Amino acid sequence: MSGDEQAIIKFVDEALLNAVRLDASDIHFEVFESDFTVRYRVNGILTDHAAANMDIGEPVMTRLKVLSNLNIAEHRLPQDGNFVQQINGNGVEFRISTLPTQFGESVVLRVLQSNKNIASIHELCKTDHIFEKNLEKIMHSRGITLLTGPTGCGKTTTLYSILNELNGDDVKILTCEDPVEYVVDGISQSSVNADIGFSFNNVLRSFLRHDPDVILVGEIRDRETAELAIRAALTGHTVFSTLHANDAVNAIPRLLDLGIDRNMLAEAVICIIAQRLILNDAISQENPRGRKAIFETLMISETIKQAIKSNLPTKEILALAMEQGMVPLSKFAQNSR
Repeated sequence: MSGDEQAIIKFVDEALLNAVRLDASDIHFEVFESDFTVRYRVNGILTDHAAANMDIGEPVMTRLKVLSNLNIAEHRLPQDGNFVQQINGNGVEFRISTLPTQFGESVVLRVLQSNKNIASIHELCKTDHIFEKNLEKIMHSRGITLLTGPTGCGKTTTLYSILNELNGDDVKILTCEDPVEYVVDGISQSSVNADIGFSFNNVLRSFLRHDPDVILVGEIRDRETAELAIRAALTGHTVFSTLHANDAVNAIPRLLDLGIDRNMLAEAVICIIAQRLILNDAISQENPRGRKAIFETLMISETIKQAIKSNLPTKEILALAMEQGMVPLSKFAQNSR
């Protein structure tokens, strides 16, 4: 092995190690017109990292493809794969996605540390009194709870904190995710694989034949998955999922846009939570890891339920929710990221 090859292997190994040290969710390897950069997403924030020598960009991408058993000769089409690297005595999985760009291939690695400690949900929800007050109802009612928020804001951490609290010999918990980010004893977890038809909706159909008490659907992306999750909630299951929406109230029109019947929606949904990460006041601005989760918790009371069924505008539903004590995310806007 030549010295240049050894240098590339060392560069990649150090990038992976840094990601684990920083507790990053993703690593971005990017080629631009005049430089090659490596950046890390930590607590939802993409952190700047020093640009590397442009000449190592292509060899680094090739090394990552080799690790992932991808086609190193294919530069025109996106590719996806994964590999496991031993770091500090633990096997860390990296999910890779390549993307052809104007100046070369861009690569993003999702970092999956299955040995992460799961935070206590009782500690997490203390930043929102509505969430904290209704935690027992959220965890134990038959129906669906939805989390919204941008990539990297900690939605999965919050959901697994709830599942970890529920986990026990007397509870059957099933999850379908893309990918599985935490491995937990006592919870049956499935990774979706669209390439072989193992999609969220197909997995969810199978789940309902396995007598679950609690179901986690990693993300509601389409009408069929939404309908299956809603029907599971209406037939006596406790369901948790995530949904793309800017805030809690706007998850309602988002589901309606997917084609969900408003009466079914009103009866099935227990709670909608919007989540963000903000700087912890006790931590300096220079430390991007010093962040805490904040929540906007919309409990679907009888009043809200009737508002949904009556097709009231989102603004009016928001006003009703605030009368019930909901604190909107806008209250934290000056500190949010």
